[in-house]
Amino acid sequence: MRKFRLSNMAACALAACAAWPAGPAAAEVAIGVLVPTTGVLAPLGNDMRNGFLLAAKGATVKGEPVRLIVEDTGANPANGLRKAQKLVLEDEVPLLLGMASSAVTLGINAQAPRLNVPIVTTNAQAVPVTGEQCSRFMFRTVPHDGNTAKASAAMFAERPDLIERKWFVVYHDYAYGLSNKAEFSHIPGIQIAGEAGRPMGTADWSSAISQIQASDADGIYLALAVGDDLAAFVNQARGYGLDMPIMTPAGIPDTMLQALGKNGVGMIANGLTASWMQEDENPQIAELVKAYHDEYGIVPGYQAIQAYAGMQFVLAALEAADEISTDAIIAALENTAAETVVGPIDIRAEDHQGMQGTFVAEAVALDPPRHGASIGWKPVTQMSWDQINLLPEETGCKGF
Repeated sequence: MRKFRLSNMAACALAACAAWPAGPAAAEVAIGVLVPTTGVLAPLGNDMRNGFLLAAKGATVKGEPVRLIVEDTGANPANGLRKAQKLVLEDEVPLLLGMASSAVTLGINAQAPRLNVPIVTTNAQAVPVTGEQCSRFMFRTVPHDGNTAKASAAMFAERPDLIERKWFVVYHDYAYGLSNKAEFSHIPGIQIAGEAGRPMGTADWSSAISQIQASDADGIYLALAVGDDLAAFVNQARGYGLDMPIMTPAGIPDTMLQALGKNGVGMIANGLTASWMQEDENPQIAELVKAYHDEYGIVPGYQAIQAYAGMQFVLAALEAADEISTDAIIAALENTAAETVVGPIDIRAEDHQGMQGTFVAEAVALDPPRHGASIGWKPVTQMSWDQINLLPEETGCKGF
């Protein structure tokens, strides 16, 4: 069993250092955070980083202060693995947290036995993460693409105005996009009018838009990683006069939604797990919205809320662990059901998939604005975990 000493960390990212001022040398529990704070997924990664930092502010584990060491993956798998190795080998963190990109997550998971620390993603949605590439080290707190597809199927069954449409699928040609579009195509009754795959970092979507215009599509499904590419597509599609419904699996960060403005109104998210607009009925969300707005001057997006909840879960598991060691933390992650801002987070021991429901949501204009936001994700229909659950044998996880 590998033991981790609770030592003062020698290095930390600028954002983490700013949030956690250095003090006298003392015992600490360090957590390695991997997020893209630069590149096309930076809007998503920065939201996640903010959520992690806010949830960990002033936190302790077993009486020792928690320090986050934040590393930028740039959403690049090779860079993500290098940063993971640095956090484990040099900074001696007992746990890795974050992983916005499915490709980065799968790349790190492939080396998990060598890293020999538990890995918790609060965002990566490709099914193989806890499916055919599941491992004893990898945990996911959010629903995956297969769960989202089941939520979509339930929604479409109740929305003839949507199931009767012919959908054009625009996707990123990498792990997440391929997984997501495949799951979408399996929805009973769904009609696919065509598809266009593009690499990450695509800024000009005119050729894909031409394909849509040449098809008989009257709906657009975006299996795009949440980042600058997605916002660019929506703006260009609306600019070319495509006024058909646009659906995206898990929405986009509220910072990006504000930037889209009227172009974002009416977008549908078919797998959202939380929204700051739940503040009216969820006191914990209301408290988070206030704290987040006070800290960052904006409302928390979906990824920030999920990061906050994921950190709450991780801190609860670390507190429950018999000791700060790999085997003890894995056992605690498997057996801890933590109350969080999004409700209970409970991990299924068979594949380490978080058992959490979703919402179908619509982007609506806010008049007057709230917390400076003029548009927000309004949850419309709630889907319980039982409604969206896929068993390990259905996702390809054969156990550990």
